[in-house]
Amino acid sequence: MKARTTSTLIRCWGLSLVGSAAVAALMSQTPPSAATQGSAQRPPPRVFYAPKPTHPTPYLSPMKPLVRLADLKQKHKGHAGWSELLVADKNNRVEVISAPPGSKVQRHLHSDSPEYWIVEDGRIRFEIEDPPGRFQTFEAVQGNLVLAPERHLHSLEVIGSEPAVRVQVTLPDTFSIFETKPEEPRPGITWTPVTLSTGNNPDEVPDDRKSGRLFFSLDELAKEHPGARQWSDLAVRKNRAHANIICGYDADPRSEPGNLGHYHADFAETWVILRGSQSFAIEGEKPFIAAQGDVVYTPANRWHRPEASGEGLSCRLAMTPFPAGNHFYQPRGGKTAQ
Repeated sequence: MKARTTSTLIRCWGLSLVGSAAVAALMSQTPPSAATQGSAQRPPPRVFYAPKPTHPTPYLSPMKPLVRLADLKQKHKGHAGWSELLVADKNNRVEVISAPPGSKVQRHLHSDSPEYWIVEDGRIRFEIEDPPGRFQTFEAVQGNLVLAPERHLHSLEVIGSEPAVRVQVTLPDTFSIFETKPEEPRPGITWTPVTLSTGNNPDEVPDDRKSGRLFFSLDELAKEHPGARQWSDLAVRKNRAHANIICGYDADPRSEPGNLGHYHADFAETWVILRGSQSFAIEGEKPFIAAQGDVVYTPANRWHRPEASGEGLSCRLAMTPFPAGNHFYQPRGGKTAQ
């Protein structure tokens, strides 16, 4: 995907910000999905009135504005195997999992949920059935993202001599359905033989990711955007899951003063910092800097503005639940209420 010009970005996003600083504000937000970029011209922006709560939507446990990977490692120091549930809302389940060398997750699938992982430490070998009946194998290291579509068998194994840490994302209330009956019993669970639909979901939303790829390397993606200061790549586009890889540099123009970013009325947003560091301004919270491996979360109806920070290339994975979820922006002039 070639880097887009600023004017193209402004047209396809249908926003009403102006000026060079506003351009930086555009680039700091989650770009539209690839499926919308080639669609017909959107109608001109109009001002509507949304019923935004007077007080910021509260954080519900276990969600927090920021969870630092370094803090999780310190909490579990001396232990190779551990897990922490960081997001469990109506749209996503996000866990950070550390596993010792040689540990495996046997072949399984999810009937109606994709599953994807961001590797933070160590090496993990993933095996994913795609196309149906054939398996692809990927060896992933820090900064790699791997996707297993719904209804596709997949497994993983920690390889090498060190523990591996991964961020694991699925939909809520998702269960693993195994190819062979698990040997270990689970309290309250009976393993029942069933038949179900497997392979590609016939009612899946159009998937315009690059060649339907299942493996993403930041280094390889950067080579596909030579000379670009800011770029993005769509990693996950499913019926109820969406994730963009967004990269840029701190040295580029920043958002204009008073720009609050955007918010979502119907869903929360979660980010994983893939490389470098990112600054976050979230309504009701003090601005903060998140580093590689950190997980950031905002509930629905909170203004938020993520931007690249620090030296060198900075990347984040922005996760929302819909293929093209709506973004609420400030009208021209920055007015947020009348």
